[in-house]
Amino acid sequence: MSRGLTTGGECDAYCTKCKRDTLHNIVAMDATGKTPAQVQCRSCQGTHKYRAPKEAPAAAKKAPKAAAAPKAPKAAGAKKASKSSGAPSAAQILKRWEEYVGKYAGASAQRYKVTAAFSPADVIEHSQFGLGFVTEELGWNRIKVLFQDGERTLLARHGQNPPAA
Repeated sequence: MSRGLTTGGECDAYCTKCKRDTLHNIVAMDATGKTPAQVQCRSCQGTHKYRAPKEAPAAAKKAPKAAAAPKAPKAAGAKKASKSSGAPSAAQILKRWEEYVGKYAGASAQRYKVTAAFSPADVIEHSQFGLGFVTEELGWNRIKVLFQDGERTLLARHGQNPPAA
């Protein structure tokens, strides 16, 4: 890896397509000019923002940290944060998603586009998240969609004007 990090140079980076550390060409540098901002993978030709390699070179590995100081005992009556803080677990999300799959088994999925209009009970196919079910409209141009790995807020009707009030 060359140390003179400049646009057009090369560096090691984590590739988001290959899902591993690979050699990349530097497409753009950040504002400081010290680290790459955007890189292109030499394996898959994918261009993405720079992500430091997951596997640090042996020479660059840091020395092990000193042991952390022992924690102070908790005050009497202090409650431990519980996992059930309102956010559903992965198992609960998957179960809910499977219920929607059964409920809308015969429905055809629309391809998701930010410019399209969607309403609750629509089934969509997202290029990254997969099969999803519109659960609610959050406003003129926002929808809540349940995917297999969680619920997400997506854009809808992008570029269109809302109806006159």
